[in-house]
Amino acid sequence: MKNYIKFVLCIGILFGLLFSTSQPSTLAASNKKILKYQFINGLVTFKQNKKYGLMDKKGKVVVQPIYQQIDQSKRTNLIRVKKNNLYGFINQKGKVLVKPQYNYADVGFENPITVIKSKKYGLISTSGKTIVKPKYDEISNFNSGIAYFISKGKYGVISNKGKMILPATYEKINYITGGVITICQNKKYGMLDKKGKVIVEPTYDYIGSFEHGLAHIKLNGKTGLIDTKGKIIVKPKYDRIGSFFNGAAEIVLNGKSGFVSSKGRIISEPIFEDVYVFRKGLAAVVQDGKIGYLSTTGQMVIPAQFETEYAMEYDTPEFWQNAAVVIKNGKYGVIDTQGKVLVDFTYDWIGPFNKYGLAIIYKDQKYGFITVDGKVVVQSKYNYLRLPTYADGEFSGDFVIFKENNKEGALNCKGKVIIKAKYDRLDPFEHKGLIKVTEKGKYGMLSSSGKVLLKPKYDNIELFYKQNYYLAAINYKGKFGFVNDKGNIVIKPQYDRVGDFHEGLVYVKKDGKTGFIDKNGKVVLKLIYN
Repeated sequence: MKNYIKFVLCIGILFGLLFSTSQPSTLAASNKKILKYQFINGLVTFKQNKKYGLMDKKGKVVVQPIYQQIDQSKRTNLIRVKKNNLYGFINQKGKVLVKPQYNYADVGFENPITVIKSKKYGLISTSGKTIVKPKYDEISNFNSGIAYFISKGKYGVISNKGKMILPATYEKINYITGGVITICQNKKYGMLDKKGKVIVEPTYDYIGSFEHGLAHIKLNGKTGLIDTKGKIIVKPKYDRIGSFFNGAAEIVLNGKSGFVSSKGRIISEPIFEDVYVFRKGLAAVVQDGKIGYLSTTGQMVIPAQFETEYAMEYDTPEFWQNAAVVIKNGKYGVIDTQGKVLVDFTYDWIGPFNKYGLAIIYKDQKYGFITVDGKVVVQSKYNYLRLPTYADGEFSGDFVIFKENNKEGALNCKGKVIIKAKYDRLDPFEHKGLIKVTEKGKYGMLSSSGKVLLKPKYDNIELFYKQNYYLAAINYKGKFGFVNDKGNIVIKPQYDRVGDFHEGLVYVKKDGKTGFIDKNGKVVLKLIYN
């Protein structure tokens, strides 16, 4: 019996020791603060014990971690919080402005703020004052100080002060744009002003949103345009009217195309087989199977004489940099906006001009390049040339890439070799003419003249952005730092992770601990957090 009691006592002591040693460890783990990635209005969100709070740049906790969620907006004194699955608002000192009571609330970018309670919509001000108690089935975004609401399946309109503009009597309110309310009644569309006064009785099959002061209307299957005062600018007689671009939109009737201006003036009735958008005051149009150019006054300033079949999908006869690439007798050439030939029709292909006025030419299976004024900088002599591009295909960079022995080099806009062909790939940084080079899977950086600023030994070099003080994140052997646009390492690669700069600080992680540093690498918030 004594032995049994001793055994029980030993087991008890052992469990007590285990419990006493594990409890502080568990407690310590639960007390860890996990930082979010950005300071907003001087505060950063952190997580502790599965709850969120806020701390300042000195590490002082200004809002205790008692919330399920914290969302800051651009407003310095309005912070959305979630507690017990309900939303409310606090200020930067943690004072409750709106008690968490809503099933949902907008973050607070706009005033008033839409809130939802028991599936009903209401409005509160950014100071927390109730404007409209939650009673509607839906409230739209505000435009020109008004929004539509839905109640019992009908639409009405209220102001941002909560004033009833229109009672819920309409089948549908399609748009509120340009100070105009587009309504639907008895399956017909009409227009009201922002005070609810009738502009146009519901007589149309459809009225769209207003853009450039005009909206598309449909009647009996045809499309026209109306202005905000209800005046018919273009009678509904076309099969389709496109969106406006550079002051004009395509109009289509019976398979033919023309143009209308954003003022409602018919530039050209639909007489063309196809049309392109206006650029530099001219639009390429197809007439009798040939391309010509139409002015904004409706005049054919360059007669239809060019061929429509381009070799590459992205080729276009549109004017870029006051020049257009066109085809005659199967050969490519370049014209100006007056129709003057800048580059004779002797090339097998000419690519589009980039924003620096450069284009690749191709002839006798060799490549060269020209400038927008028609000057041949480099005759067709290279086996490979390309304009530098980003991944999305946008042309950029005022240099041309050539290839020799399967390695890339670069020519400047005057045709001079600035980078010898020794890299696997060249790409533009789109900042101060800097060039990103790749060699054996590593990245480096050159100046616009080809001077080596960073040897290609980095695992990656990010782009330069103004918001990041034109510092680019670099990755070297799995560690992150920052380099400036002169190639100087401002922050040595030492961190396991880095974020983007915001309010002068950037999130960093090292050895499992996180904090914030400034643009000079100085630690502002100590790396003591998770």
